[in-house]
Amino acid sequence: MSATRVPYPTARPIYEAAARWRDAALLDDRSLFSDGPGSTLADGEALIRDFVESPDTGSGTFMAKLRSQLASSPTSAVQLAAEILYVHLLIASPEAVTGQKKRAIVREILETRDGTSPLPDDLGLTLDSGLVRAGTAYGTYRWKLFAFLVEAFVALKRLPLDVRRRVLESPDELVALLDTLDDSEGGQIQKFALEHLLLPDVFPPNTSRSARRAIVSTWGAEDDDAPEALQVARVSRRLAEDAGAPDSFVDLWRAPYLWQWSAPTDAFERAGAWFRWFADRVELDTEERKYKLEAAAEIQDVRSALLGGEEWLVGLKRLVRRTNLVNYRAAEDLVTWAEAAPDDAARTLRALWTLDRDGALDGFAASLPPDVLDQRGSRLSVSSFLRMAVDAEAEPVWRSRYVADFIKVTGYYRPAAHAPDSEVFDAFLGLLDLVTEIAARHGVELRDRLDAQGLLWATLTMEPTESWSDEERNAVAEWRKTGKGTPPAGAQHAVPALEPASAELSADVSLDELAASLYLEAGFVETIRDLVLDRRQVIFTGNPGTGKTFVARRLAAWIAGDPDRVHLVQLHPSYSYEDFVEGYRPSADGGFTLRGGPLRTVAERAAADPDHTYVLLVDELNRGNVARVFGELYFLLEYREDSVRLMYSGEEFSLPKNLLLIGTMNSADRSIALLDSALRRRFSFVDFDPVTGPVAQVLPGYLAARHPRLQWVADAIVRANSLVDDPLAAIGPSHFLREDLDDRLVERIWAYDVLPTLREHLYGRPDVLARLSLDALRPVAAYLETDQADDDGAA
Repeated sequence: MSATRVPYPTARPIYEAAARWRDAALLDDRSLFSDGPGSTLADGEALIRDFVESPDTGSGTFMAKLRSQLASSPTSAVQLAAEILYVHLLIASPEAVTGQKKRAIVREILETRDGTSPLPDDLGLTLDSGLVRAGTAYGTYRWKLFAFLVEAFVALKRLPLDVRRRVLESPDELVALLDTLDDSEGGQIQKFALEHLLLPDVFPPNTSRSARRAIVSTWGAEDDDAPEALQVARVSRRLAEDAGAPDSFVDLWRAPYLWQWSAPTDAFERAGAWFRWFADRVELDTEERKYKLEAAAEIQDVRSALLGGEEWLVGLKRLVRRTNLVNYRAAEDLVTWAEAAPDDAARTLRALWTLDRDGALDGFAASLPPDVLDQRGSRLSVSSFLRMAVDAEAEPVWRSRYVADFIKVTGYYRPAAHAPDSEVFDAFLGLLDLVTEIAARHGVELRDRLDAQGLLWATLTMEPTESWSDEERNAVAEWRKTGKGTPPAGAQHAVPALEPASAELSADVSLDELAASLYLEAGFVETIRDLVLDRRQVIFTGNPGTGKTFVARRLAAWIAGDPDRVHLVQLHPSYSYEDFVEGYRPSADGGFTLRGGPLRTVAERAAADPDHTYVLLVDELNRGNVARVFGELYFLLEYREDSVRLMYSGEEFSLPKNLLLIGTMNSADRSIALLDSALRRRFSFVDFDPVTGPVAQVLPGYLAARHPRLQWVADAIVRANSLVDDPLAAIGPSHFLREDLDDRLVERIWAYDVLPTLREHLYGRPDVLARLSLDALRPVAAYLETDQADDDGAA
């Protein structure tokens, strides 16, 4: 196993098929399908001539055009085309292309010519699986992906055998070769797929250019100037080593990694809002957790009896017949079999309770008679329920109903239909980890997977109570059915006036009132507050215009209780330790005087006033050389109980507990990715994402309260961000949070503040820029409203 090879049973046949293709077609002149002669350089060059260099730009599907282009090709070249299509289809999960469709694509080419070798059954069955969730470009640009594979095949076959073998074993040389090929118009998807299929223990299964860049930006080494493919590979290995398991697979699409390099989808953010809503209405400890732990204790008693050679069957029957965690039909199925074959049942249960999780679940499925628990839904619900004896908090019970419902509303990964029980259950655990993370982003702290399972179950299945309004009942039903809609806002619709950032906050302002004044969800603000008070150091990240500094100043004043106890400093490239902590400065007499910087000054004030909270705001933190600015104080950020001797004064210095630090960072600045791990470990990071999450609701809320006629502006920004499709260039709400906002000011802001920045990010993409004019984004209704307003004004 490695950090980059997918470890699931459904992935193994894919890697075996890729290795067979490498050995037969790339290193030898043999057909993948027949193992007879084939896959020659001449066959590849025929495909270059008939397909790559003879593009069909007319109408029609890719397959129809390919059949036409291969009409005059040699039969051996047609065979190679079908086998290259097979390799192309290997990577895609059945969610993108079903196994049936994959096989039909390959056979459609083979059947255009007599004398071709058919797709072998074992290789055909392999197409039921996949490694990545391919996007729309995978199908839209299939002609280009196919062309890239043909060119890669020919480029490799033109090398002498010894060189070819070396290239296929060397990550550096393989990347160098593939980088010489044309990977435009989606071809890079196939390039990334080929890297992984040929060297799965080096390159991760990642076919998205934007995802690769975000991953390198998040974890890549500052001084690594290697090709991006090699940087991504090193990130996976480094993360595995950091986790203490260098030979374990690092799935960057699961917790704890996914939302470090990418933002949660709208669907998951909506789910998070519903988790918050249900968490306020369900007592997880008493309604979901307590009885499950009691059931787990009973299972442990049965387990102990069986392993100890004592009577166990009576306890098992009593346990499964009275629990609601297993369907009663499944429970009776298990009991009937155990009564009829107690020795077989004992062996099966002993293995379930003693083997490692994957072996236990798959072994349980394999040991059952064909007519006992023959449906996965029943079988895995029983086996996962009984496995709660091992660790109920880490491996809670699985049920197909609510898991399938949640996958439907969020688009979460669905294992292949033929995946073994262990793979299905592992995907379930990954889902629970994401539930924990998205719930935390919405202010709901869950202790473990058992809590996550309980909240997930309640959110998907809880019946309405008398306290729910009709609006709430309808909203819950709509979300469960379609995945659309968020909880009714209720009283939070009453939004107080927006105050200037410098305004003092009265001591009796509640958190809900603070959140409402910022047009942010109370759960989001509560989470930030808790992070600040718990960690004492938090950094707000986000694009310019997302309100990081504004929120930081308001929150700091609210936490401190007095703006005078808040100090702000903005870093810049020449800012140093001497400016921030202490250093010598010229004095009036021509000499130098030792002076404390803002950190030492505010720390001394806080130490002298332990009954009050002080906050230091460090704006644009990543514009400075953070290691140089903080110096030895890195240590104090983590160990507030200790002190260090300052560099210049030589005095002992410590950071008082009542001093909090809030920093801001511009995500659009690549230097954010260059922060060392020491700083990342000492701060919590809060993302101000203008596309999803609470920040996305700021402008709609503000316009609804202050300028309802201009609500089209929020819709225009949503469309613009969708067209830009780059999180680092997304437009934030702050540009338009103006009391004097009107149509003419919107046009001025767009022309002179928004578009210049977009032009920099979209250089070389005039087609996208042309669609980002305000005229193109503004709906017809907005024009009508503007005309009516002008007419009214003239009257």
